[in-house]
Amino acid sequence: MKKELIVVGFCSLVIFITGCSRLEKIFYPTKRSYEFRKVVSTLVKDMDERDNKDLVSYFAVDVRKKYRASEIEKELGKAEKGLGKIRGYKEVDHGYSGHRGGVGETVTTWELTVDTDQGTYLVYINWSNGDDRKGTNNSLYRDTQGIEDFTIYSKEFKSYENLEQLYKVDFPVLYPGIQR
Repeated sequence: MKKELIVVGFCSLVIFITGCSRLEKIFYPTKRSYEFRKVVSTLVKDMDERDNKDLVSYFAVDVRKKYRASEIEKELGKAEKGLGKIRGYKEVDHGYSGHRGGVGETVTTWELTVDTDQGTYLVYINWSNGDDRKGTNNSLYRDTQGIEDFTIYSKEFKSYENLEQLYKVDFPVLYPGIQR
């Protein structure tokens, strides 16, 4: 009887400990996973369905607070205007920002080549893994995880002069013709 009680107690403890990490993610203010590869298909689906409310939920909390989620949502709608129906996409890691000492925020730039019925579009997403200078159980870490910048334009738009003008705008959503 004591052996069974110990086994049940041990199993309960293991379930509780592994369950806590899942509960912690539920209470995080940014959605689901903090690994871009796990959410990229959902991001593309949200773009295709124009579900910008869900797409905004993947932006880092500090970005949503600074620029207001409703403003980001509006600009995403404008950016997706000529996108059309998405047929397929390919994601490529374009490198990341580093930091010294092994702590801080690492931002990875992802390029999505999105094929639509209106042509080919390039989507650049700067994805932050979170600022871990104060530890991974800190709000700074959780608040800085997610999308930092979202840029979308047609493949024909890509030229140095055009991109230079585009990146002069201080906003987390960038697209040709943005006026802010």
